[in-house]
Amino acid sequence: MSIFEAIVCGITQGACEFLPVSSSGHLALLHGMLGFTAGENDVLFDVLLHLGTLFSVVALYGKDIFGLIRAVPSLIGKIFSGKLRVGLLSESERVLAALFLATIPMLAAVFVRDEVEILSDYPRAVGALLVINGFVLIMGERIKHKDGGRPIGTLSSLGIGLFQLAAALPGLSRSGMTMMGGRVFGLSREESVRFSFLMSIPAIIGANVFSISDAAVKGVEIQLSVLVAGVLSAAAAGALSIWMIKKISRCKKLYLFGIYCITVGIVAMVF
Repeated sequence: MSIFEAIVCGITQGACEFLPVSSSGHLALLHGMLGFTAGENDVLFDVLLHLGTLFSVVALYGKDIFGLIRAVPSLIGKIFSGKLRVGLLSESERVLAALFLATIPMLAAVFVRDEVEILSDYPRAVGALLVINGFVLIMGERIKHKDGGRPIGTLSSLGIGLFQLAAALPGLSRSGMTMMGGRVFGLSREESVRFSFLMSIPAIIGANVFSISDAAVKGVEIQLSVLVAGVLSAAAAGALSIWMIKKISRCKKLYLFGIYCITVGIVAMVF
C-alpha cells in the first residue's frame, strides 16, 4: 500500500466512522476498487486507522472524558459500599456505568471476528447491509419523544450495546446504529449523539488490543510511514465529521444519510 492509498483510506475511515454511513463498509468497497483483499496486513491497517478517530473523540470530548476518568474511583467505591443507586450517582458516574453496560454485548463480537472479516471480501453483501443501514436511519429519524428524551438507564444501555454489536457487520454503521438505538430507547437527539461518540472509545480500544496482539503473534507488519499517514488523515477527517454530524442531527436531517446508504448499497450490489 502506498502513502497516497493510506491517506485515501484514512480520510474514508475518519469521515465515515462518525457519519452514519459505515466506515467498515466503505473501506471494504474501497479495497475492492483498489484491488485489495482482506489479507492480514489490510485488516490490521483498517483497525489501526481507528486510532485516528479515537484521537478525534478525545480532542473534541476531552472534558467529558476527563469527567468520566475522575468518576472511576468514586463509582467503584459506591459499588463496594452498597450505595450503588441511580439517585445517588453523579452525571459522570451515571454515564460511566451506562458505557460499561453498553460495552458488554460487544464481547460477543470476538467470536465472530473472522467471519466478519471474510464478509468484507463480498461487495454485494456489504451493499445489502448498507441498504439495511439506510432504512434504519430513515425509520429512526421518524421517532419522536414528547418529553424530549429520557436519561439513559440500565435497559437502554444494554439495548444500545446490542445495536452496536449489530454494527460489527461491514455496511452497518456503528455511529448510525447506536444513535438510532438511543432514539429507540428514549434518549434525546443530543444525548444519543454524545453517548454514541463516547461508546466508540472502548470499542476502538478493544478492537486495537485484539488486532495488535494477533499481529504480534502472526508476525504481521505495516510500514510505519504508511500507518502514520493513514492515522493522521483519519484523525483530521474524524474531527470534521464529528462537528458535521452534531450540526446535522440538530436539523433532523439524518435521513439524508439513509438515502445515501441505500443508493451506494444498490450500486455496489449491481456493479
